[in-house]
Amino acid sequence: MTSPIIPKTRTCLLTTLLAVAVGSSATAQVTQEVQNLRAFAKLYGYVKYFHPSDEASKVPWDEFAVYGAAAVRSAANTQELKRALEALFLPIAPTIQIYYSSQQPPTPAVSVPADTTGLELVAWQHRGVSFGTDPSSAVYRSIRLNRRSPVRVGGQAFGTVTQGLDASSFRGKEITLRAFVRAEVSESGGRGQLWLRVDREGDRRGFFDNMADRPITSDEWRQYEIVGVVADDATRIVIGCFLGGTGKVWVDDFRLLARDPQGEWEAVRVENPGFELADQSGRPEGWYAASKEYEYSVESEAPHSGKKSLRIQRETRWFTGKLFDRHPAIGEVVDKELGVGLSAQIPLALMSDSMGTLGDVDSDALRSLMAALEEMHVVSRTADDPAVRLGDVVIAWNLFQHFYPYFDVVDTDWDAALIRTLDQALTDQTAEDFYYTLNELVAAAHDGHGRVYHPAFSGRARPPFLVDWVEDAVVVSVAAEATGLRPGDVIQAIDGVPAAQAVAEAERYISGSPQWTRFRAMMEFARGAEGTEVTLLVSRGDSSFTVQVARGGEAPPAERTGGSVREIDTGVYYVDLTRATWPEISQQIEKIALARGVVFDLRGYPQGNHQVISHLLQSRDTSDAWMRVPQIIYPDYEDVVGMEHYGWRLTPTQPRITGEVVFLTDGRAISYAESFMSFIEHYDLAEIVGQPTAGTNGNVNPVMLPGGFRLVWTGMRVVKHDGTQHHLVGIRPTIPVRRTIQGVREGRDEFLEKALAAINERSPSAPERR
Repeated sequence: MTSPIIPKTRTCLLTTLLAVAVGSSATAQVTQEVQNLRAFAKLYGYVKYFHPSDEASKVPWDEFAVYGAAAVRSAANTQELKRALEALFLPIAPTIQIYYSSQQPPTPAVSVPADTTGLELVAWQHRGVSFGTDPSSAVYRSIRLNRRSPVRVGGQAFGTVTQGLDASSFRGKEITLRAFVRAEVSESGGRGQLWLRVDREGDRRGFFDNMADRPITSDEWRQYEIVGVVADDATRIVIGCFLGGTGKVWVDDFRLLARDPQGEWEAVRVENPGFELADQSGRPEGWYAASKEYEYSVESEAPHSGKKSLRIQRETRWFTGKLFDRHPAIGEVVDKELGVGLSAQIPLALMSDSMGTLGDVDSDALRSLMAALEEMHVVSRTADDPAVRLGDVVIAWNLFQHFYPYFDVVDTDWDAALIRTLDQALTDQTAEDFYYTLNELVAAAHDGHGRVYHPAFSGRARPPFLVDWVEDAVVVSVAAEATGLRPGDVIQAIDGVPAAQAVAEAERYISGSPQWTRFRAMMEFARGAEGTEVTLLVSRGDSSFTVQVARGGEAPPAERTGGSVREIDTGVYYVDLTRATWPEISQQIEKIALARGVVFDLRGYPQGNHQVISHLLQSRDTSDAWMRVPQIIYPDYEDVVGMEHYGWRLTPTQPRITGEVVFLTDGRAISYAESFMSFIEHYDLAEIVGQPTAGTNGNVNPVMLPGGFRLVWTGMRVVKHDGTQHHLVGIRPTIPVRRTIQGVREGRDEFLEKALAAINERSPSAPERR
């Protein structure tokens, strides 16, 4: 049996190529093909994000990444590569110049005209970076000066119509959802998507697909399909369609089919499937439309069939101002090394007249290139295709290269990571191979938010037990009785692989601090395909034994039991912030405020309950610059021109909690949890018991990649409230605690014990008022 953590094809990733040092002196040791791809990748980022020509702004950049990677692979030498790059980039960026690095940089092709009457400057400004796919994002924006860009409109970012059906008759069956959809969304970055979800007993989710990896952007009627399986305990099937972002989507002729025991497809009744019926407001009968910011209308113009179809619409609003004051000046260029003896000069600002940005465009070459890109059909291609894999590497690497705000505190050679990942993408045979390659690239950035998802590979089943890293071993923390495992059991090996080795292998694909990667490795431990078994070699005291445990089915027992807000000792309250909502806490806030001691448990993610902080503060929060979004106009994250600062601006709220307060936390507390804990640390509001938090904070900035991959990463820089480093460091405990195998075996919560001891030491009876 292969390793349950990493597929067999991933057990030997490193090649001799990857051992070379990467740089101008080392690129000769890398294959010509990889050097070609590296040069293309670098120029791709410079032109896409920093060269402001109107021609470049119209490029479908996902298609260009895939097309361009395929186009440069076969260049046999530097001269051929130069010609290939010029053929790709000059039609869309006619003022850039590609030259031999041994030569002096050329005279810039852009200069200040003697007469600027009727001309205006066009240049990029990035606040973080925005991809144009989610104009609802208020934090991250990318614009070209003196060019319009879509702006955020308040409210929800999705206009959805749904219909629910009783699932009891379809349990265990395969189902197919089909509908015809067309869209007009090209300018705003919007997209249409079908929706199929299966709800299970106990508010659990079953099958779910909303076409996030294959959004609908065509303006022609086409049939789209989702195929899934109804769980044996399913309660409800939800179907629908939505418009993400702005634009218009039309949908018609819904069909839901279920496969009977004989293998034949039978139709399932859907109310008003062709939208022929509408209520007095014009909305479709039988369908639920909740997003108020969107317009829903049954209309008769050009339906797919019948007399009517449904239109979902949200108009784009445009912005033509500036994000901040600084911008590149006309004539300002950057000269950048591409490798293989080539460099490029990229103008960062262009002048524009009423016809567009200035520059001698080869119209025939531009038309030919755009026609080739239109024929790529990237949405329907998978990462089984090497060109898709290489294009994804180009896109993903550039996001971090130009906009990741933490390379100054992260020990990684990002250029080496590019070469290593391009080489591995060429070696990969399947999309699943590449799923791990992309995750390994992101892991090199040490970004705890950083992760690559794919619906086919991301949702692996868990056996009914959980483990933790205790005393340098993989230790069972909780387990279902049927497994034969007990808390405190030490797992020595998994499917014949030493447990510590399996953990180390898993961590190669996990991004973040040591404490976060270890927590994630524990959460991933023993996961695999639904219904398969994992074989464990286990030690318990002086004996060892082997067990086989099935994945999926029964969920692991909860690690924490009892009420999420409760009295645990005389006058001492326990509040589990990872389970208790603010309404639940607020119902008992008077008792909590008067208690002689309170333990707040933040070993995990809070439930929107940071209002607790206001009941601890003695004065107004004055820290307003710990969240920072970079203002970027130059490539390679060089010379960042400023930061836009944010804070929470909390105010004290009555009743104030006056007893002894202790917070519990550890490496699984990330992001919002760390924002919460940062106030406890900065304002010295409580003792902190446990281990350092994950050391990753700041709004994520997700992006879809060709082949159905979704990349999530951190686009904001967050520091401690005093301005020092938070990334990788986290919130450190004032009272460190480590679990012991003995404590796990005895079912003790050693963190909570330490917290109670601290409270009882300082407040053995009545609370000391502060």
